[in-house]
Amino acid sequence: MAYYRRRRGGYGGYRRRRSPKVILKIIGVLLIVAVCAVAAIQTKRLWDADATIAKLQGDTTGAQNASAQTDGQKTGSKALKYQTLYPEMKADSTGTFEEGNAKAVYLTFDDGPSSNTEEILDALAEHDQKATFFVVGKNIEGREETLQRIVDEGHTLGIHGYSHDYDEIYSSVDAFLEDFHEAYQAVYDACGVYPTVFRFPGGSINAYNRDVYQPIIAEMIRRGFVYYDWDVSGGDATGEDLSAEEICENVVQGVSETEHPVVLLHDAADKDATAEAVSEIVEQLLDIGYYCDKLTPNIQPVTFSYDE
Repeated sequence: MAYYRRRRGGYGGYRRRRSPKVILKIIGVLLIVAVCAVAAIQTKRLWDADATIAKLQGDTTGAQNASAQTDGQKTGSKALKYQTLYPEMKADSTGTFEEGNAKAVYLTFDDGPSSNTEEILDALAEHDQKATFFVVGKNIEGREETLQRIVDEGHTLGIHGYSHDYDEIYSSVDAFLEDFHEAYQAVYDACGVYPTVFRFPGGSINAYNRDVYQPIIAEMIRRGFVYYDWDVSGGDATGEDLSAEEICENVVQGVSETEHPVVLLHDAADKDATAEAVSEIVEQLLDIGYYCDKLTPNIQPVTFSYDE
Protein backbone atom coordinates (compact mmCIF):
# COMPACT_ATOMS: atom_id res chain seq x y z
CA MET A 1 0.00 0.00 0.00
CA ALA A 2 1.29 3.40 -0.87
CA TYR A 3 0.91 6.59 1.10
CA TYR A 4 1.48 10.13 0.02
CA ARG A 5 4.04 12.45 1.43
CA ARG A 6 3.09 16.08 1.46
CA ARG A 7 5.48 18.26 -0.39
CA ARG A 8 5.88 22.00 -0.19
CA GLY A 9 3.55 23.52 -2.72
CA GLY A 10 0.90 20.74 -2.47
CA TYR A 11 0.69 17.21 -3.63
CA GLY A 12 2.76 17.64 -6.73
CA GLY A 13 4.46 14.19 -6.44
CA TYR A 14 4.84 11.06 -4.34
CA ARG A 15 7.37 8.32 -3.51
CA ARG A 16 6.36 4.68 -3.21
CA ARG A 17 7.49 3.05 0.03
CA ARG A 18 7.87 -0.73 0.15
CA SER A 19 6.44 -2.59 3.09
CA PRO A 20 8.66 -4.67 5.41
CA LYS A 21 7.13 -7.88 4.03
CA VAL A 22 8.26 -7.07 0.50
CA ILE A 23 11.76 -6.29 1.71
CA LEU A 24 11.92 -9.59 3.59
CA LYS A 25 10.80 -11.45 0.47
CA ILE A 26 13.55 -9.81 -1.57
CA ILE A 27 16.14 -10.67 1.06
CA GLY A 28 14.85 -14.25 1.12
CA VAL A 29 15.18 -14.57 -2.66
CA LEU A 30 18.71 -13.16 -2.53
CA LEU A 31 19.64 -15.66 0.20
CA ILE A 32 18.28 -18.55 -1.86
CA VAL A 33 20.26 -17.38 -4.89
CA ALA A 34 23.43 -17.08 -2.76
CA VAL A 35 22.94 -20.56 -1.28
CA CYS A 36 22.45 -22.04 -4.75
CA ALA A 37 25.57 -20.29 -6.01
CA VAL A 38 27.65 -21.60 -3.10
CA ALA A 39 26.26 -25.11 -3.65
CA ALA A 40 27.15 -24.92 -7.34
CA ILE A 41 30.69 -23.81 -6.51
CA GLN A 42 31.12 -26.59 -3.95
CA THR A 43 29.78 -29.17 -6.39
CA LYS A 44 32.25 -28.04 -9.03
CA ARG A 45 35.07 -28.22 -6.51
CA LEU A 46 34.03 -31.77 -5.60
CA TRP A 47 33.99 -32.70 -9.26
CA ASP A 48 37.44 -31.18 -9.70
CA ALA A 49 38.71 -33.02 -6.60
CA ASP A 50 37.29 -36.30 -7.87
CA ALA A 51 38.98 -35.71 -11.20
CA THR A 52 42.30 -34.97 -9.48
CA ILE A 53 42.04 -38.10 -7.34
CA ALA A 54 41.20 -40.17 -10.38
CA LYS A 55 44.23 -38.75 -12.19
CA LEU A 56 46.55 -39.54 -9.31
CA GLN A 57 45.19 -43.05 -9.12
CA GLY A 58 45.65 -43.31 -12.84
CA ASP A 59 49.26 -42.19 -12.48
CA THR A 60 50.13 -45.01 -10.08
CA THR A 61 48.70 -47.57 -12.46
CA GLY A 62 48.89 -45.42 -15.56
CA ALA A 63 51.03 -47.82 -17.46
CA GLN A 64 48.48 -50.58 -17.04
CA ASN A 65 45.62 -48.33 -18.03
CA ALA A 66 47.59 -46.96 -20.97
CA SER A 67 48.17 -50.43 -22.35
CA ALA A 68 44.57 -51.58 -21.85
CA GLN A 69 45.26 -54.88 -23.51
CA THR A 70 45.66 -58.51 -22.55
CA ASP A 71 48.28 -60.81 -24.05
CA GLY A 72 49.24 -58.25 -26.63
CA GLN A 73 45.85 -57.20 -27.97
CA LYS A 74 43.72 -54.14 -27.56
CA THR A 75 39.98 -54.53 -27.64
CA GLY A 76 38.89 -54.39 -31.22
CA SER A 77 42.38 -53.75 -32.63
CA LYS A 78 45.51 -55.62 -33.53
CA ALA A 79 48.51 -55.85 -31.22
CA LEU A 80 51.23 -53.25 -31.58
CA LYS A 81 54.22 -54.60 -33.42
CA TYR A 82 56.55 -54.62 -30.41
CA GLN A 83 54.00 -56.62 -28.43
CA THR A 84 54.66 -59.56 -30.71
CA LEU A 85 58.41 -59.50 -30.07
CA TYR A 86 59.96 -62.17 -27.81
CA PRO A 87 56.64 -63.80 -26.86
CA GLU A 88 58.42 -66.06 -24.36
CA MET A 89 59.70 -63.08 -22.38
CA LYS A 90 57.05 -62.92 -19.68
CA ALA A 91 56.84 -63.10 -15.89
CA ASP A 92 54.11 -64.46 -13.65
CA SER A 93 53.54 -61.41 -11.50
CA THR A 94 50.13 -61.31 -9.82
CA GLY A 95 50.02 -57.52 -9.86
CA THR A 96 49.22 -57.40 -6.15
CA PHE A 97 51.70 -55.99 -3.67
CA GLU A 98 52.43 -56.06 0.04
CA GLU A 99 53.96 -53.23 2.05
CA GLY A 100 56.46 -55.57 3.69
CA ASN A 101 57.86 -55.36 7.18
CA ALA A 102 58.24 -51.81 8.50
CA LYS A 103 61.80 -52.61 9.59
CA ALA A 104 62.91 -54.06 6.25
CA VAL A 105 65.55 -52.23 4.23
CA TYR A 106 65.99 -53.22 0.60
CA LEU A 107 69.63 -52.79 -0.40
CA THR A 108 69.95 -52.90 -4.19
CA PHE A 109 73.12 -53.00 -6.27
CA ASP A 110 73.27 -51.90 -9.92
CA ASP A 111 75.81 -52.46 -12.71
CA GLY A 112 77.45 -55.73 -11.63
CA PRO A 113 78.58 -58.39 -11.57
CA SER A 114 82.22 -57.67 -10.73
CA SER A 115 84.79 -58.54 -8.11
CA ASN A 116 83.08 -56.01 -5.86
CA THR A 117 79.91 -58.12 -6.05
CA GLU A 118 81.81 -60.95 -4.41
CA GLU A 119 82.97 -58.70 -1.56
CA ILE A 120 79.42 -57.47 -1.04
CA LEU A 121 78.13 -61.04 -0.96
CA ASP A 122 80.74 -61.87 1.68
CA ALA A 123 79.54 -58.99 3.86
CA LEU A 124 75.90 -59.99 3.49
CA ALA A 125 76.67 -63.62 4.27
CA GLU A 126 78.62 -62.64 7.37
CA HIS A 127 75.53 -60.93 8.79
CA ASP A 128 72.97 -63.33 7.25
CA GLN A 129 71.22 -60.53 5.35
CA LYS A 130 69.67 -60.43 1.87
CA ALA A 131 69.80 -57.94 -1.01
CA THR A 132 68.91 -57.46 -4.67
CA PHE A 133 71.35 -57.32 -7.59
CA PHE A 134 70.31 -55.65 -10.85
CA VAL A 135 72.92 -56.94 -13.28
CA VAL A 136 74.16 -55.62 -16.62
CA GLY A 137 74.19 -58.34 -19.24
CA LYS A 138 77.47 -57.37 -20.91
CA ASN A 139 79.26 -57.84 -17.56
CA ILE A 140 78.12 -61.44 -17.06
CA GLU A 141 80.68 -63.23 -19.22
CA GLY A 142 83.38 -64.60 -16.94
CA ARG A 143 81.21 -63.89 -13.86
CA GLU A 144 78.69 -66.69 -14.26
CA GLU A 145 79.71 -68.16 -10.89
CA THR A 146 78.94 -64.86 -9.21
CA LEU A 147 75.39 -64.93 -10.57
CA GLN A 148 75.02 -68.51 -9.42
CA ARG A 149 76.22 -67.51 -5.96
CA ILE A 150 73.65 -64.67 -5.82
CA VAL A 151 70.91 -67.21 -6.49
CA ASP A 152 72.29 -69.97 -4.24
CA GLU A 153 72.63 -67.62 -1.25
CA GLY A 154 69.01 -66.52 -1.49
CA HIS A 155 69.32 -63.03 -2.93
CA THR A 156 67.19 -61.63 -5.76
CA LEU A 157 68.67 -61.42 -9.23
CA GLY A 158 67.17 -58.69 -11.41
CA ILE A 159 67.92 -57.08 -14.75
CA HIS A 160 69.46 -53.68 -15.36
CA GLY A 161 69.69 -54.07 -19.12
CA TYR A 162 72.40 -55.48 -21.37
CA SER A 163 74.35 -52.59 -22.90
CA HIS A 164 73.59 -49.80 -20.41
CA ASP A 165 73.75 -47.46 -23.43
CA TYR A 166 71.01 -44.93 -22.70
CA ASP A 167 70.90 -43.43 -26.19
CA GLU A 168 70.45 -46.83 -27.75
CA ILE A 169 68.02 -48.56 -25.41
CA TYR A 170 65.70 -45.54 -25.12
CA SER A 171 65.56 -44.84 -28.84
CA SER A 172 62.30 -46.82 -29.07
CA VAL A 173 60.21 -49.44 -27.31
CA ASP A 174 61.57 -52.06 -29.71
CA ALA A 175 65.14 -51.11 -28.83
CA PHE A 176 64.44 -51.37 -25.11
CA LEU A 177 62.85 -54.80 -25.50
CA GLU A 178 65.76 -56.04 -27.61
CA ASP A 179 68.30 -54.93 -24.99
CA PHE A 180 66.22 -56.35 -22.13
CA HIS A 181 65.77 -59.67 -23.90
CA GLU A 182 69.51 -59.99 -24.45
CA ALA A 183 70.13 -59.51 -20.73
CA TYR A 184 67.19 -61.75 -19.84
CA GLN A 185 68.66 -64.61 -21.87
CA ALA A 186 72.23 -63.99 -20.66
CA VAL A 187 71.12 -64.32 -17.02
CA TYR A 188 69.32 -67.56 -17.77
CA ASP A 189 72.30 -68.97 -19.64
CA ALA A 190 74.55 -68.13 -16.68
CA CYS A 191 72.48 -69.53 -13.82
CA GLY A 192 69.22 -71.01 -15.09
CA VAL A 193 67.01 -68.20 -13.73
CA TYR A 194 64.70 -65.91 -15.64
CA PRO A 195 64.43 -62.69 -13.58
CA THR A 196 61.01 -61.19 -12.88
CA VAL A 197 62.13 -57.81 -11.47
CA PHE A 198 64.21 -55.09 -13.08
CA ARG A 199 65.48 -51.55 -12.78
CA PHE A 200 65.57 -49.10 -15.66
CA PRO A 201 69.04 -47.74 -16.43
CA GLY A 202 68.91 -44.23 -15.00
CA GLY A 203 65.58 -44.94 -13.33
CA SER A 204 62.15 -45.26 -14.88
CA ILE A 205 61.98 -41.56 -15.80
CA ASN A 206 65.14 -39.82 -16.92
CA ALA A 207 66.46 -37.31 -19.43
CA TYR A 208 66.86 -39.99 -22.10
CA ASN A 209 63.47 -41.68 -22.09
CA ARG A 210 60.88 -38.93 -21.64
CA ASP A 211 59.33 -39.67 -25.03
CA VAL A 212 59.09 -43.43 -24.56
CA TYR A 213 58.96 -44.27 -20.85
CA GLN A 214 55.18 -44.59 -20.69
CA PRO A 215 54.78 -47.17 -23.50
CA ILE A 216 57.86 -49.03 -22.24
CA ILE A 217 56.46 -49.22 -18.71
CA ALA A 218 53.06 -50.27 -20.06
CA GLU A 219 54.60 -53.04 -22.13
CA MET A 220 56.80 -54.38 -19.33
CA ILE A 221 53.86 -54.42 -16.93
CA ARG A 222 51.74 -56.15 -19.56
CA ARG A 223 54.39 -58.85 -19.71
CA GLY A 224 54.26 -59.27 -15.94
CA PHE A 225 57.59 -57.72 -14.93
CA VAL A 226 57.89 -55.47 -11.87
CA TYR A 227 60.31 -52.54 -11.81
CA TYR A 228 61.83 -50.71 -8.85
CA ASP A 229 63.24 -47.22 -8.60
CA TRP A 230 64.64 -46.01 -5.26
CA ASP A 231 63.98 -43.52 -2.48
CA VAL A 232 67.35 -43.69 -0.69
CA SER A 233 70.75 -43.31 -2.33
CA GLY A 234 74.23 -44.00 -1.09
CA GLY A 235 75.47 -41.30 -3.45
CA ASP A 236 78.08 -43.57 -5.01
CA ALA A 237 77.11 -42.62 -8.57
CA THR A 238 76.97 -38.84 -8.24
CA GLY A 239 80.46 -38.27 -9.63
CA GLU A 240 81.80 -37.40 -6.21
CA ASP A 241 84.63 -39.49 -4.81
CA LEU A 242 82.86 -40.56 -1.63
CA SER A 243 84.54 -42.63 1.06
CA ALA A 244 83.02 -45.80 2.48
CA GLU A 245 82.14 -43.85 5.63
CA GLU A 246 80.29 -41.18 3.64
CA ILE A 247 78.35 -43.77 1.66
CA CYS A 248 77.40 -45.53 4.87
CA GLU A 249 76.26 -42.28 6.45
CA ASN A 250 74.12 -41.42 3.41
CA VAL A 251 72.38 -44.79 3.53
CA VAL A 252 71.71 -44.92 7.27
CA GLN A 253 70.44 -41.34 7.39
CA GLY A 254 68.24 -41.88 4.34
CA VAL A 255 66.76 -45.07 5.76
CA SER A 256 65.89 -43.32 9.03
CA GLU A 257 63.88 -40.74 7.07
CA THR A 258 61.99 -43.15 4.80
CA GLU A 259 59.07 -45.45 5.52
CA HIS A 260 59.74 -47.99 2.74
CA PRO A 261 63.49 -47.70 2.01
CA VAL A 262 64.73 -49.06 -1.31
CA VAL A 263 68.42 -48.14 -1.36
CA LEU A 264 70.40 -47.42 -4.52
CA LEU A 265 74.00 -48.66 -4.46
CA HIS A 266 76.38 -49.93 -7.13
CA ASP A 267 78.64 -52.97 -7.45
CA ALA A 268 80.46 -52.15 -10.69
CA ALA A 269 84.20 -52.81 -10.93
CA ASP A 270 85.08 -49.23 -9.92
CA LYS A 271 82.87 -49.14 -6.80
CA ASP A 272 85.44 -50.32 -4.26
CA ALA A 273 84.26 -47.82 -1.65
CA THR A 274 80.71 -49.16 -1.89
CA ALA A 275 81.86 -52.74 -1.40
CA GLU A 276 83.90 -51.62 1.58
CA ALA A 277 80.92 -49.78 3.07
CA VAL A 278 78.39 -52.63 2.97
CA SER A 279 79.49 -54.41 6.13
CA GLU A 280 79.30 -51.20 8.16
CA ILE A 281 75.97 -50.26 6.57
CA VAL A 282 74.48 -53.59 7.58
CA GLU A 283 75.89 -53.43 11.11
CA GLN A 284 74.54 -49.93 11.71
CA LEU A 285 71.11 -50.83 10.32
CA LEU A 286 70.94 -53.91 12.54
CA ASP A 287 71.98 -51.82 15.55
CA ILE A 288 69.04 -49.44 15.11
CA GLY A 289 66.48 -52.18 14.63
CA TYR A 290 66.36 -52.75 10.88
CA TYR A 291 67.20 -55.80 8.81
CA CYS A 292 68.09 -56.19 5.12
CA ASP A 293 65.78 -58.10 2.81
CA LYS A 294 65.49 -58.83 -0.90
CA LEU A 295 62.93 -57.46 -3.33
CA THR A 296 60.42 -59.88 -4.79
CA PRO A 297 57.58 -59.24 -7.27
CA ASN A 298 55.07 -59.02 -4.42
CA ILE A 299 56.89 -56.20 -2.57
CA GLN A 300 55.32 -52.79 -3.11
CA PRO A 301 57.44 -51.00 -5.73
CA VAL A 302 59.04 -47.62 -5.17
CA THR A 303 58.60 -45.76 -8.45
CA PHE A 304 59.25 -42.26 -9.68
CA SER A 305 56.26 -39.97 -10.27
CA TYR A 306 54.91 -39.61 -13.77
CA ASP A 307 55.39 -36.28 -15.53
CA GLU A 308 52.38 -34.16 -16.37
